[in-house]
Amino acid sequence: MPKGIPLTENVLTEKRLVIAHGAAELFFKNGFNETSISQIAQKAGIGKSTIYDYFESKDEIILLLLDEPLAEVRDRAAVIAANQDSSVNRIGKILSMHLDVLMRDKAFIFKLSFEFQRLPIAVQARHEVKRQAYQDLLLHLIEEGIRNGEFRDVDPDMVLKILLSILSSILLTTRPTGTPQEMLQKAIDVILNGILEEPVITKG
Repeated sequence: MPKGIPLTENVLTEKRLVIAHGAAELFFKNGFNETSISQIAQKAGIGKSTIYDYFESKDEIILLLLDEPLAEVRDRAAVIAANQDSSVNRIGKILSMHLDVLMRDKAFIFKLSFEFQRLPIAVQARHEVKRQAYQDLLLHLIEEGIRNGEFRDVDPDMVLKILLSILSSILLTTRPTGTPQEMLQKAIDVILNGILEEPVITKG
């Protein structure tokens, strides 16, 4: 906590974000390891020692930069999930929103994700808890769809993994077959309706 007059939680968060966004520009330009705390402090217009009033280390800055878009996705997903709509429509809207957030700054999110893999496991775990909360929200919608008969009795966790993998595939593809949102809708259609014209009868 910064010395002197105590800051409210909102003001503290705003100051942390200002510092983190300035640091993000340096990370993207120079690299994470090549960016020093002194450079981050200079970018923020504060003393080097003051940085440690807001962040314990550069790792904490990466964590905040990843937590920020995740918090947006999670909060917006919660609003969509609370709507009185079919499970399939709510899942589709959430994935569409998630894709939009990822596409907003795709290159930088990939760079952050790479740096995240190099953070200490204990630091990664703090972000994973928040990511799990978002995934659980989607998982509950899948389970709800199974209970109300919208979906077959399938493994909800596997469906979740497949749905989330769509986003990565769209972001990473070098052979797009439409806009990101068009590709998302096509992929969801394949998952929900399959590719078989007629069901296959398996023999025991």
